[in-house]
Amino acid sequence: MTHVLELLAEIEKQDLNPYTGRLFAYVYETGDEELKRVAKEALLRFYDKNILDFTVFRSAIYFEKKLVSFCRGLMNAGEGVVGSYTYGGTESIMLAVKAARNHFRKEHGSSEVPELVVPVTIHPSFYKAAHYLGLRVRRIGIGENRKADVEELKEAVGGKTALIALSAPNWPYGTVDPVGDVAEIASDSGTLLHVDACLGGFALPFFEKIGESIPKFDFRVDGVTSISMDAHKYGYSPKGASVVLFRNEELKKHSMYVDVTSPGYIFVNTAVLSTRSVGPLAAAWAVMKYLGEDGYVELAKKILSARRKMLRGLEDLGFKPIAPVESMVLTMSSEKVDLLGFVTAMREKGWHFHLQKGLLEYGVPPNIHMTLSPIHDQVADEFLEDAERCVGERSGISLESMMELAQRGDLSSILRDFEEGRIDSSIVPMLLEGIPAEIAEEIVKQIVVGWYS
Repeated sequence: MTHVLELLAEIEKQDLNPYTGRLFAYVYETGDEELKRVAKEALLRFYDKNILDFTVFRSAIYFEKKLVSFCRGLMNAGEGVVGSYTYGGTESIMLAVKAARNHFRKEHGSSEVPELVVPVTIHPSFYKAAHYLGLRVRRIGIGENRKADVEELKEAVGGKTALIALSAPNWPYGTVDPVGDVAEIASDSGTLLHVDACLGGFALPFFEKIGESIPKFDFRVDGVTSISMDAHKYGYSPKGASVVLFRNEELKKHSMYVDVTSPGYIFVNTAVLSTRSVGPLAAAWAVMKYLGEDGYVELAKKILSARRKMLRGLEDLGFKPIAPVESMVLTMSSEKVDLLGFVTAMREKGWHFHLQKGLLEYGVPPNIHMTLSPIHDQVADEFLEDAERCVGERSGISLESMMELAQRGDLSSILRDFEEGRIDSSIVPMLLEGIPAEIAEEIVKQIVVGWYS
């Protein structure tokens, strides 16, 4: 056993430490060691229980009812709102899209291909769901406020629309889409409306309690028919915990899969996956109970404190936000800073955040993207000190040369540079900008296949 544990420790050295506050995505760290202890205890205690048969492992029913009830409260849900626990935001979104597709088929038959209307800022999980479930996607633009263009969306909605989807907030720019205005369009046309609050569902309600002005996006808005929200983001639970809420039981039924024909057993899935460990669900409940509303409020205060520090400090260095600052996301750009050089230099100092490509059509320049967590309140000063040292760095990478290779289809050279460490993943968004989507997709696939080969 000792040998195996030593191997695990050696392998772990390949990873970034998720607890230091130097990561601005993927992990939502609080700095609370007792919270982690509670979560891990729950995870281990229930890891070998199987949600597949919740009549045998009835703890799954208990935990799910409690977690869904907590989420209903956060989303100001009235009587009749029901929900399902899933392993992540993509799965929650897939269930919402499946419910909308099946609802559409019930109302209109199966001869038409149902459509999903979304802004360009929507999470790619919706495209993935449409790909799997056979829907056509209609993308609409955004306004100068980096939110869905209501008038363009109104024109896109028609007799084939099964679902409109918006974000609270969207990932790229952290803005909350105009849910109220779009809900009127949805209600008038009899269309379902999903709000993707996977990022903000466990944070924005507490921002509002503190006094932040948050646009209404939840079930207080008539016309919202489903909401997704991730407990493993700002709910601070271990990975594998999300919830999708439905306005009524009928929509939840549309999201389920049931087979009663098998000679083995009745096959019932309330989510996409079948066999699942109860562990992450138990951990989500345990964290929720440990923190309570007061605990979440205190963590929300730390996020807002970190945001004030980071925003002010980066503005002093010449950065400007490219969208209204409405959430835990900071998306900033600068005409004077070589963003690729800055991001690369900061990564060398151990700070990891995203570099996003621009959207010239909407006047969005290339930008840096940071998703702030409570831990960042502790490290903000150190981050800004390093940022001041790195803000003048220039990249040694020739993007023009790399783009020429990509446009010629010379994937082997690009792949070799990634594998040998001459360039890292921060360059990918800039590299793919301006390249046709089908070529960009092939480049990404080839890079990933190479990593795993």
